[in-house]
Amino acid sequence: MRVALTGATGFTGRFVSAALEQVGATPVVLEVDLRDQTAIDQAVDRLDFDRVIHLAGHAFIDASDWQSFYAVNQLGTLNLLDAVSRKKPGTRCILASSAQVYGPNAEGLITEDAPTNPVNHYAISKRTMEEGAELWRDRLEIVVTRPFNYTGVGQDTQYLIPKIVDHFRRRADVIELGNTWVKRDFGDVRSVADAYAGLALANRVPPVVNVATGAASSIGDILDQLTTISGHHIEVEVNQAFVRKGDVEVLAGDATLLRQTLPGWQPQAISDTLQWMYAEGETGVVRRGCRDFG
Repeated sequence: MRVALTGATGFTGRFVSAALEQVGATPVVLEVDLRDQTAIDQAVDRLDFDRVIHLAGHAFIDASDWQSFYAVNQLGTLNLLDAVSRKKPGTRCILASSAQVYGPNAEGLITEDAPTNPVNHYAISKRTMEEGAELWRDRLEIVVTRPFNYTGVGQDTQYLIPKIVDHFRRRADVIELGNTWVKRDFGDVRSVADAYAGLALANRVPPVVNVATGAASSIGDILDQLTTISGHHIEVEVNQAFVRKGDVEVLAGDATLLRQTLPGWQPQAISDTLQWMYAEGETGVVRRGCRDFG
């Protein structure tokens, strides 16, 4: 099984490449400017592949460049699907969307049939990508994944959990945060990578699936666990610039469908993730063995 992988050199892509190799598949790097249809056509034509996992996109952390969300996440994805459909119709294409498409009013454990209500350019670009991809379902096997928050070694400290871990590793006295009482589904990039590899190889896959743990932790819980791991206490100061008004108390994904699709899949516990991140820091990417999905 040869799996073409966009975003292969990114945070998630490196782990997905390793996960594919662990289950006996061959990752094939597909790096190209998604805004350039001609370049995509040429790149796709050069490669031999059986599946596609599309991770590349314009990240939410860079929220100021709103045009790129649509140029890359929406139109770039459709450019890719068009090229794949012409080269190899019927190919399974796994698309990385986002749980942000559910919007701020969703609460509790969210299932895939929950209504969507994207409220920022990133989330809208992902939702419109999903809708546009529907037009290729007659030529490709489309699998839309909606990952919830996840983290791990190598993620930039602009993101919340790496930022907190970094403060503990530096034994900082103070950290500025927003709402520490909200509870979120914090997954592990290794588990997410295992899920992508499993979806690539599974016999049957759903058209839309959450990639989640089914559990929620507060930022306060994260701080408490890192205090225990590090033996260091950090004072939290609330920075109003980081406070999101109208935050829902609990936002997590229902992972039932993913578990049914991949019976051997299990998410890492957040305590294991934090211990791994604190211990490894920036020393490199370390993987444990992937699971057999059957």
